[in-house]
Amino acid sequence: MHLELLAMFSEGPLSSPFSVPVAGCLMILGIVVAGIWSGIRTREIEGQERLAAIAKGIAPPPTPAELAAIHGRPDVNLARRRANSRRAGIVLLFTGVGVALFFIVLSAVLQIREVLSGAAAALIPLAIGVGFLVDTRIQTRELEESQMNSRPVAPVELVR
Repeated sequence: MHLELLAMFSEGPLSSPFSVPVAGCLMILGIVVAGIWSGIRTREIEGQERLAAIAKGIAPPPTPAELAAIHGRPDVNLARRRANSRRAGIVLLFTGVGVALFFIVLSAVLQIREVLSGAAAALIPLAIGVGFLVDTRIQTRELEESQMNSRPVAPVELVR
């Protein structure tokens, strides 16, 4: 009996060596689709709540961006995006340095000069990391300029 069940599973479509990777990819795709659907549904519900508040004559609750503007802080998404960009830049920069050091040490240990060509692969994450850090600096400068332009001018600054 057990051999018959084993033979049944060893000959079917699940016996392919690609069934586990395909199932993993489908699972990741399902998680991404569920996350996107959840975000869309959340925004839809928030919109319905705002419309219901307006229909009742009640002031709708402020959005997170409106709250940030009221308190004079940058939008949460802008600050988070800038922090994520900085973090990605640092991680990629040091990944590139680590890969380069790995190939340099490997070349010294093996005494094979051609291994150093692998260090060239480190230029890719290194350059992307530098690009992220430059982008972070540009975002910070733009944010500072927008805050300076939006703040009221004090009487002391008018005299200067």
